[in-house]
Amino acid sequence: MLTDARALNSGSSLRADVCIVGGGAAGITIAMEMLNSDLSVLLLESGGTESDAATQALAQGESIGAPLTSLDNPVNLDQTRLRYLGGTTNHWAGFCRPLSPIDFETRDHLVVSGWPIDYADMVPYWDRAAEWVRISDADFSIGAWERRLGVSAPPIDTLAVEPLAFQVSFPTKFGDVYAPELRAAANIEVLLHANALNLAGNDGQRVAHVDVATLSGVSFTVEARAYVLAAGGIENARLLLASIDSDPAGLGNSNGLVGRYFSEHLQIYAGFGVLEPDFGEVSGLQGGEVAITQGRHAGHVHGAKFALGLTDAHLRSAATTGLELQFLPGRLPDGAPLQEQGVTVGDISAMMAHTGPEPGTAVYLQALAEQEPNPQSRVMLGSRTDALGMRRVRLDWQYTAADRRRVIAGLRVMAEAIGAADWGRLQLVPGGVHADAHDNLVSGELLTIFRSVPDEIDLSGFPVGVGFHHMCTTRMSRSVEQGVVDADCRMHEVDNLWVAGSSVFATAGTATPTMSIVALSIRLADHLQELLG
Repeated sequence: MLTDARALNSGSSLRADVCIVGGGAAGITIAMEMLNSDLSVLLLESGGTESDAATQALAQGESIGAPLTSLDNPVNLDQTRLRYLGGTTNHWAGFCRPLSPIDFETRDHLVVSGWPIDYADMVPYWDRAAEWVRISDADFSIGAWERRLGVSAPPIDTLAVEPLAFQVSFPTKFGDVYAPELRAAANIEVLLHANALNLAGNDGQRVAHVDVATLSGVSFTVEARAYVLAAGGIENARLLLASIDSDPAGLGNSNGLVGRYFSEHLQIYAGFGVLEPDFGEVSGLQGGEVAITQGRHAGHVHGAKFALGLTDAHLRSAATTGLELQFLPGRLPDGAPLQEQGVTVGDISAMMAHTGPEPGTAVYLQALAEQEPNPQSRVMLGSRTDALGMRRVRLDWQYTAADRRRVIAGLRVMAEAIGAADWGRLQLVPGGVHADAHDNLVSGELLTIFRSVPDEIDLSGFPVGVGFHHMCTTRMSRSVEQGVVDADCRMHEVDNLWVAGSSVFATAGTATPTMSIVALSIRLADHLQELLG
């Protein structure tokens, strides 16, 4: 059922087998996996079923590190996450792809790396996650998607560079999609407008209860056999740091690792290029649509598209980090808005001094890169408090000159592979390409018109955007000396507290995180049901 916490009596004490803090992709997935089980589940959601300004203001904070930008525009910390049912799935672009095998490996050239679980351990959970995120299945093989879409992937497949397939779920707002089943569930109660303020406990080894409050002034507690933090990569760390009953450094933070290694996906408008095939032959770069054929979402239409990525073998041999390259065709699909705007093939050919027959397609290049784990990049608490008296977040996002150098090196490897295959030519101009968003959707994606400003090219200081992907702040590790949670997502130092979401990622990888968030949440739900059942 869905209940408004503002209707409760102050001083109430609620009880459940499992208390989940946060109603985004992770929290809703765990609850739905426990649907109709013998366990009673209480999910605390800060907001309601729609966004409201007062609740969203609780996400405000101070950003003191690298600037946060999206599509060249500065963004505030509260814009990167949403506090109402569904969480940040309410502005999720829908891109789905699993992590890669190398993401789970120990890489000596990184400060920390290696998960306490293997890639193979996750495979069955990605299979199950496909249904919750509303895509066809967990088959991301190039051959399968060439057949399904009827188009070809980029013909680049070397030891260093390979084609990638994405499935794109649009729109999948978990609150809207799964609210009817949550409302009807006999064993699940979703408390709306319920803000967790403190994980109470005097010995630091167990949570005794959660202190909860509403903006209307109602306060109450929740007691459970198991507690799950599923409030996002920033708020998970914030709540642990704010829970100081037993330690002023925060709950489960004896080694000072809660909030450290905050990672984002680095997004760079990298340049432009021309491809030899005409637009029809490379339409898979823009994407196509398919319908789900089975399961609870049969008939739902989602998208798919191709990109290029550095191979795991190259990351190992070059001791580098991951990089993906998406191609945004300069010519939009027939009938799309803004058809006549943007740079033409002829314009780009002239800029590149291209010789020979005019190539068929103009493209812009958008890179997404893995950030090296950095202990100085961290979530902290500031001195200011929010409307509920909780200390606001102070984010110090830090990436390094080495991160930028790896991006440039990876782009050069990709450009050389494309040229060697005679598929096209790329002009890398990081810092010299800017994006202007327009409110027009084609195949579920926002269309963007790009500008090239060659005078602003800066190979060492080019601007870096964010993906709103908050990862690694409660990283999974084999020992308490290297992380915050164990292989089962349980806090190393707190017996009855688990953490869900991308904050437990040990390294960020390059794959967009939502599908792996859901897969890890399914795995955690299985673990809790086995443990508590």
